Amino acid sequence: MPLETTLHYTPDLVRHAVACFWRRSTGMRTLLVTAAMATWFGVLLARGDRSWQIGATGAGVAISLLVCATVYAVHYRNAMGKLSDMGGTAQATLRADETSFTLQSNAGLATLPWSSVKEIWQFERVWLLLFSPAQFSTLPVADLPADLRERIESSVREAGGKVRQIR
Repeated sequence: MPLETTLHYTPDLVRHAVACFWRRSTGMRTLLVTAAMATWFGVLLARGDRSWQIGATGAGVAISLLVCATVYAVHYRNAMGKLSDMGGTAQATLRADETSFTLQSNAGLATLPWSSVKEIWQFERVWLLLFSPAQFSTLPVADLPADLRERIESSVREAGGKVRQIR
């Protein structure tokens, strides 16, 4: 028997989902490594070093910061564009059965098999259904009844996907 619910999206929720994705996919480890490299870059500058090492370290810091910013900006822009495409209501209908799920909004309709979900990242306010390392759908937790949550988790696991709780 299919389960169905209405999902409600707000700009704040979408920003939160993008931040959760960014933090998990790029986030803290990259920033810590970048901070360490920037510290080393500062030490080299303070010593008056002008070797290839300072150029490589500086380039590494710049590239790392650029990648972090780009990942966030691209996903933020795409997510806000999709929110805008949904129109004034910013609602979607999620329908889940044993073999597939359907997401329908003013922006369009998609029916996918559970096997298309490689992983679920469960955050406190949102669940992110990952289809690839860079593509995901956002499910607001507040709109997911317990039986639908169980269906999603069990269907993804049965199809070979992973479910991770992230705090």
